[in-house]
Amino acid sequence: MNGKQIRLFLIDGTPGGLTTAEITNWTGHVLTGPRSDIGTLLQRDEARRTGVYLLLGDDEEALGDTRCYIGEADVVADRLKHHLREKEFWDRIIVITSKDANLTKSHGRYLESKLIELAMKAGRATLENGTSPPTPPLPEADASDMDEFLAQLQIVLPVLGVNIIRVRPILEKSVGAPTSTESPIFTLREPGSGVKSRAQQIDGEFTELGVRLRLPSGVELAVPRARRSRTPRIALTMSVSSPRA
Repeated sequence: MNGKQIRLFLIDGTPGGLTTAEITNWTGHVLTGPRSDIGTLLQRDEARRTGVYLLLGDDEEALGDTRCYIGEADVVADRLKHHLREKEFWDRIIVITSKDANLTKSHGRYLESKLIELAMKAGRATLENGTSPPTPPLPEADASDMDEFLAQLQIVLPVLGVNIIRVRPILEKSVGAPTSTESPIFTLREPGSGVKSRAQQIDGEFTELGVRLRLPSGVELAVPRARRSRTPRIALTMSVSSPRA
């Protein structure tokens, strides 16, 4: 992958305050900040444009400890004023617009639909959206532009600490040890229960490769993802398969 230059600007000079993010030669513009700064955010030009937005809030009972609402609006500021009265869960906002103000209502609806689709696929947050709107039709050239717009968002948002559309890579089955350019494979075992899990560092985070359960008969079964609990705490022993030289 080619390198990317991302420009972050701390509007009030503090790391927790209003921040803008842009990629060189990308028409998109991202504005983020805490709910406590919403008054200042609503006065900015970005908030008066057509765009999409994410409302984020911490919740220990939610997927990834995060709740999220994704929306779009002709004038983002007007919709945010409504959410201030109607939605209590959020404490951070992400406003996504275009530097050249060329996003239309149709573009916004397309981006909203695709962002919800990506967030559901990523499974990193509990969505507060009551529905998953269908992707509206766009001219072929416009759809291509919006897909590229989304691809850039998938780079910018994680830099801002927002991973809700960061879809985990689909891993291909491989035989043998990892190559020298790959992370070692970590194996976690719990002798008492017969549980064994394998994981590898991919794209900067640990990705589960598979969980297996060894029965008293000696037979090993793959554990379906839906049956894995998020809460149990068990003692595990770990071994590492180092990459080949």
